[in-house]
Amino acid sequence: MFIRKYVLLIVVSFLAGCASVPRNGDFETVKRLVDERIPQQVYWYQGSEDDGRVEESLKKLVSEPLTSGSAVQIALLNNRKLQSEYENLGIAQADLVQAGLLSNPVLFGSIRFPKGGKGGNNVEFEVAKEFLDILLKPARERLASTEFEKAKLRVANEVMQLAAEVQTAVYDMQAKQQLADVQKIAADAALTSYKLAQRFDEAGNLTPLQLARERSTAAEMTAGLLRSDASVQAARDRIDTLLGLVGAERKWELGEKLAGLPGSDPDAEQAEELALEQRLDLAAADKQTMQLSQALELTRSYRYIGGAQFGVSTERETDGGRVTGPNFTVELPVFDQRQAEIARLESLLQQNKSRAAALRTDIRNEVRAALNRIKFARKLAEYYRDELLPAREQVVRFAQQEQNYMLSDVFELLFARRQETQAYRGYIEALADYWAARTELARVLGVGIPETYDVASLD
Repeated sequence: MFIRKYVLLIVVSFLAGCASVPRNGDFETVKRLVDERIPQQVYWYQGSEDDGRVEESLKKLVSEPLTSGSAVQIALLNNRKLQSEYENLGIAQADLVQAGLLSNPVLFGSIRFPKGGKGGNNVEFEVAKEFLDILLKPARERLASTEFEKAKLRVANEVMQLAAEVQTAVYDMQAKQQLADVQKIAADAALTSYKLAQRFDEAGNLTPLQLARERSTAAEMTAGLLRSDASVQAARDRIDTLLGLVGAERKWELGEKLAGLPGSDPDAEQAEELALEQRLDLAAADKQTMQLSQALELTRSYRYIGGAQFGVSTERETDGGRVTGPNFTVELPVFDQRQAEIARLESLLQQNKSRAAALRTDIRNEVRAALNRIKFARKLAEYYRDELLPAREQVVRFAQQEQNYMLSDVFELLFARRQETQAYRGYIEALADYWAARTELARVLGVGIPETYDVASLD
């Protein structure tokens, strides 16, 4: 009868301790953190009915001309490495549930058989439970809860990092595509000039040196075109990887060219404070400091309390008599008083505080560096746009006039056009540097660049 009571107690304890582990990992918090920073949306594929609907939306986005905004949206829905990051939420949530569970009680039993005599068997049963496990349950839950919050911040930060990387890749592709287009114009012009030079040479109106120069220029321009085509393909391959595109999905086309300079740049005075408020990796570092502080406080509070088990045991003697009563075992903190663990946690805490302080300093410097890069990239692009390009265009006009009146030969006009083309290349490169700097600033600030792209709703 006594054994049945203890078996029933164990079963009841087991049923009370059962806890289901949700799979969503509080993904809504990650979505909120992302929504506050960029217009694109995130989704976690978990085999739900919504998966098919999101995949259809994804197919529609892939089939349309690619923009910087749509590319980020595709990456957030299709990048499998990002999906693997979401599983960290499930892991942290499982750890939180585990922290709220008590360890199972231990059942001990033994049967001893007498040698000779008329007595019966000696039977003993014992049920014991770790006392410290119950005492530390609230503290374990606090630590696991902080770890869960830290995991959500880190996952959201991975989303922001991917968004910035995709934007940079698209701007790079746009610039390289436009450079390749300009290079093709230059190569075609150089080839035309060389063919014209060959006809002049056949007529005896060109020296061998002039013909060799035209040939060299045509070859150089064609080699530049091959390099440009290779760089465009490399940029395209990088976008395919970031967006997780394979097979026929990789036949996309760019839907926009590299944008011109906007009317204004971000305010430098507010940028640093905004970065310190918005950076998710900094928030995660602060959560880590909080978690280590909690662990240190817990270890100090219970440094003299070692392992302790309490339970009840019953024993039937060989003569049929029974003895029942409580039992306990307590660890005596004679040698190990958690001094080493306390010292370790103190060092870890100070180390994390120093890292967080260093991150704050780095963020401020990164903001200033990005703003300076934007300033000088804008100056260079404006100089190309307002001074160098008009000057080259003016030279072409004058060269065209002189050639029309036969005051100069056609080769001077073609040379002027090649210089004009080179100026366009410089302008595009300056624009590319500007938008790369803007994207870097957005990454440093922890926010996205405002887009005119209308993101398809997944709601």
